[in-house]
Amino acid sequence: MRKILPVLILSLAVGLCVSVSKTPQKTSTPSFDYLDAQIKKELALKVKNFEFTHPMTVINKAELDIVKQKIKNNTEPQASAYKKLIEDAEAAQDFTPHPTEEIYMMGRYTKPYRNLDAVRKYLWANCHAAYASALAYSYCGDEKYADKAIEVLNAWAVKGSIFTGGDRGLQLGSWFSPMLYAADLLYYYPGWEAQDKKKFKQWWRQNCLVHTYEIMYRKDNNWKDAGMLGVLSAAVVLEDKELLLEAVTELRSYFVERNDDKVKMSGLWKIRKDDRGVYLPREVVRDVGRKGVTYTAYALTTMVQAFEIARYASFDFWHLETPEGATIQEVIEWYFRWNILEHEFPWRKSPNKSDKRYNCYEIANNHFTIMPEMAEWLSRNRPVVGREGDEYVTLNKGNITPVSIKTP
Repeated sequence: MRKILPVLILSLAVGLCVSVSKTPQKTSTPSFDYLDAQIKKELALKVKNFEFTHPMTVINKAELDIVKQKIKNNTEPQASAYKKLIEDAEAAQDFTPHPTEEIYMMGRYTKPYRNLDAVRKYLWANCHAAYASALAYSYCGDEKYADKAIEVLNAWAVKGSIFTGGDRGLQLGSWFSPMLYAADLLYYYPGWEAQDKKKFKQWWRQNCLVHTYEIMYRKDNNWKDAGMLGVLSAAVVLEDKELLLEAVTELRSYFVERNDDKVKMSGLWKIRKDDRGVYLPREVVRDVGRKGVTYTAYALTTMVQAFEIARYASFDFWHLETPEGATIQEVIEWYFRWNILEHEFPWRKSPNKSDKRYNCYEIANNHFTIMPEMAEWLSRNRPVVGREGDEYVTLNKGNITPVSIKTP
């Protein structure tokens, strides 16, 4: 029987046998033929002239300083959100990481048994402890928080855990990327020994990145967005310009027509606009529309965080339009109408709703003059739940005007 997780093994049938999925290998850089040559040239030039600085996943240095001042002044929504962060970081002081050699992700549709919910909780417990601790240190400077985050990061790198099963790329992108947020926040921390940082980077590149990289190219739905977040976060921590260029080039294709074999809907494959609204066509039809709103939530949760990392690398995808004139602001506002305001959803009467993936509302408020109903909802529901994107999104983004990023 496959070793999965000590805490999970009792939830599986004693006789269950599964085959090991081969680790996908990074192939040569795609040609991105679906993008205009001039666009590709401009993206490549920007990356060539770009220099990594840290942090730049959930926040950058300039915006971090702005939030610190708001905390000092006891300004909302940061004051309440910071209190919650410190409570979480204090609780994480009692957390002890216990990574295993192999984590098998059976997937939600594996029958007759599945371990997906338990695996998600396990991954999240570790990356939550690391990220909450690293962010707390970034704001208050108490080294006990930084040291706890490093303890978690180092434990996984030393164990050298591998991930198997068909869902590994999706789950690593959605439920484990905050490990990279922590590594980014602590990149310059003197207490993270150089050899330990190197070991973490090697482990992540060999055992984690390969899986998010694969689905960034192989998928075109919410899996792709999770993979995109995983790849962009890794590019930052690994300081890998080639990886950054691949990710931002693929992200740029969200706003153009594609007809290659990696997309199931030819033409405007990612964002569409018609008399039904502005929407993600691969998500709204899930389960004949019953899960169309929740899968839109899944996609946007990781997508908007990927947009933020790209912005910190000087790529503004927030204000792009598709050939139909559709924008990401409109996608988020239509999701808000269907999910919160309960407007009629054209693909299914009474679809399922999401009650935990709200980070896109908070980040949209930074970049746009959002619809009044969303602004009012935010004022009543902060700090918002942003898990699987940035769980501290209100602290990091609430009512913060984004600092302009110098274009290289």
